[in-house]
Amino acid sequence: MNPILTTLYAIDLLLVGLIIFITLALNTKSEGLGAAITGASDTYRGAVGVEEQKRRLLKTMCYSFVALAFVIAVMTNFV
Repeated sequence: MNPILTTLYAIDLLLVGLIIFITLALNTKSEGLGAAITGASDTYRGAVGVEEQKRRLLKTMCYSFVALAFVIAVMTNFV
């Protein structure tokens, strides 16, 4: 197997683990299960709090996961 693909697979698995961890770390006890899945929040504070920073990080990591999965799919088909 290609060492570049192996490295990308490892990064992909790491991203998945971090996405799961951050999703479970979100404070959604009062907002219900729907808020945990969709990322919705009823907080309207002006300052960026810890939960908003977690949500931004989670969104960035999810986009990175999708982009990396696309790169892996392309490399698997053409390498």
